[in-house]
Amino acid sequence: MLPPVPAPFPPAMDWFHCNKCFRQEGARFAVTSCGHVLCAACGAAGPCPVCGAACRHLPISSQMRPQEKLFFKSPAAIALQHLASITQVWRFQRAQAELLLASHHHAARRHREAMEAAKRELGVKERELESLRRENTELRRAQEQHSPACGGHIPGTHGDPTAPAAAQLPGGQVTTAQTYYTPL
Repeated sequence: MLPPVPAPFPPAMDWFHCNKCFRQEGARFAVTSCGHVLCAACGAAGPCPVCGAACRHLPISSQMRPQEKLFFKSPAAIALQHLASITQVWRFQRAQAELLLASHHHAARRHREAMEAAKRELGVKERELESLRRENTELRRAQEQHSPACGGHIPGTHGDPTAPAAAQLPGGQVTTAQTYYTPL
């Protein structure tokens, strides 16, 4: 016979009953290792009176371990408890994701600003290049007009890489790289 232990669960558990005599109230209950609930009158030691299996009897009380008490709690209460934990986890992870997303947005904004600055600088450099190309074209035309006898090239310039470098000295003398200037 089971020792008298008061059931710690509210009477609102309308599903709770002895699986042999179907008593719901006023008795002390135990759960068997084979999964049957028995009142004190029906749950004698030995095999289960419902299925005949050799089993242990665990008195249903406030002294049960949490994993055993779980079977006698309201599924709605269990769901709410887990929902609160899940909500807390979800909020934490969402906050972490939002921080990461904000970091990516900030980095993307910096990169866009840098790209815009580079585009502006490229535009300036392209305009400078175009200006230098126009100037170079104008200088070549002027050069061709001033020295048609040399085929458009002045000896000693970049246009004639085989010619020795020459310079006109004060007094009208022309010297090459091998000639040294000596004052008169």
